[in-house]
Amino acid sequence: MKPDTQQMYWLKDKTVLKDALIILGWAAALIIIAGLCWYFSQPLRNRLLVNAVNQVLEQSGDSRRVLEPVSLKNTRAPGLGRWYSFTGDSRIYIFTFIGEGAFFPCAAVQANDGKVQELIALNKYGARVLNRISPEIINIYSQRIEKGTP
Repeated sequence: MKPDTQQMYWLKDKTVLKDALIILGWAAALIIIAGLCWYFSQPLRNRLLVNAVNQVLEQSGDSRRVLEPVSLKNTRAPGLGRWYSFTGDSRIYIFTFIGEGAFFPCAAVQANDGKVQELIALNKYGARVLNRISPEIINIYSQRIEKGTP
C-alpha cells in the first residue's frame, strides 16, 4: 500500500466515518441536554440551597435567614459561589471553602460597609476545620470576597 492510501483509508470506509459522526452527535446532544437542564433548574437549585442554609442556621441557634439570590450583574465574586440577601440589610456569599485538603460549604456574612463580618461553616466537618484554619488564610478568603462584592 502507498502512504496516501493508508492515510485515506478511513475516508474510503464509509461505516467508520458514519460511526464517528453518530458518536459525535450523541456526545453533542448529551452536552446540550445537560446544559439546558442546568440552566432551567437554577431557580429550583437556588430555592433548595436557601432552604438548606436556613435549616443549618436554625439548628445552630442563629435567628438570621437567607432571603433570595442577588442579581449577578457586575459580580466579580471569586470561585464557585453565589451572593444572597440576608436579614438585617446585609449580604451573604455562599461558597466552597478548601481547608485541610477537603472541600466544605461555607458562608461569608458581609456588612453594609463591604467588610466580611464572619465566616459560617455549613456542616459539622467545616465547623471543626474552620476553627483550625490560620487567620491569614481566612483573611485571604475575606479579602477576595470583599473585592468580588456586586
